[in-house]
Amino acid sequence: MGGQATESVRSSAAGGRLPDFLIIGAMKAGTTTLYRDLQTHPRVYFPLDKEPGNLCDDRVLTPEGRADYAAHFRRARADQVCGEASTAYTKMPVYTGAAERARSLLGPGLKAIYLVRDPIARIISQHHHELTVGRLEVIPDINEAVRQTARYLDYTRYATQVRPWIDAFGAANVKIVPFERYVRDRRGVTSDLCAFLGLDPRPDLIDPDRVFNAAESKPGRAGRLAWITNSRAYRGLVRPLVGQEVRDRVRRLLHGKPPPRPAPPTPETVRFILDSLRDEMRAISSLAGAGGVLLWDEGELLAKHTARAGVPGPCEKSRLEGRA
Repeated sequence: MGGQATESVRSSAAGGRLPDFLIIGAMKAGTTTLYRDLQTHPRVYFPLDKEPGNLCDDRVLTPEGRADYAAHFRRARADQVCGEASTAYTKMPVYTGAAERARSLLGPGLKAIYLVRDPIARIISQHHHELTVGRLEVIPDINEAVRQTARYLDYTRYATQVRPWIDAFGAANVKIVPFERYVRDRRGVTSDLCAFLGLDPRPDLIDPDRVFNAAESKPGRAGRLAWITNSRAYRGLVRPLVGQEVRDRVRRLLHGKPPPRPAPPTPETVRFILDSLRDEMRAISSLAGAGGVLLWDEGELLAKHTARAGVPGPCEKSRLEGRA
């Protein structure tokens, strides 16, 4: 990593610092919490905008686009490694070519971190998130939404989404992190990722009891004063001068509460998702180096999510029948 950091520092004379690593997704798989955990490290620099998304467009390869990208990292110290966390980089086919642009602009030594999550839980979280932020075309019924809106399944095709990054940078430079392992041991996983980035771990700086961007705590977009935090004056003048804690409190105060969580998917929809993503779950388990073990057991997912729908899954049904 030292060589890569040196390369980035050397590039500052030719147009400014650029990222040494990226958190590339997946959406609603813990990227915000990981961003905050890594941000506690004194030698990690993230821009104010967690998800600048510059690599989604060919403009980043022009001198003007490169300068705009570098502007996000202009306050980084020479001893820090720079990163950003744009989940759009693994949202094909909506955005394509991000890995190839990253290779062209940032060089072969870039490191990427990809979080993956129980596919059904991720889809449920994405759907609720889109309702929370007021995305107008969202179908409120998740059962219909999953069948009518391709992005819910597309963004959960983890192997398909990460393969361009492995092709561009090699498997050794792409770390696939299961969300479930991360939430069980945030300090341990973050320490491993610090080592991956060439940094001495600082697990003592992480508060594992704090969760960021959870749907229930995420501010909505319906507050009467929500326009303030989206204004150019706030984003350009106020936000850079206040800490993250203050910015979080302001958003919660001005944006109001999120909408209630919609009903969970029916057992039929759970089976539809599992049937649609079965090959992808096997492939990402292999790419993650799980040693032939699936990251998620299909039967366990079916039991868990059908139980949440109010219908006993296979395991629960067996236990109930055993008591009769």
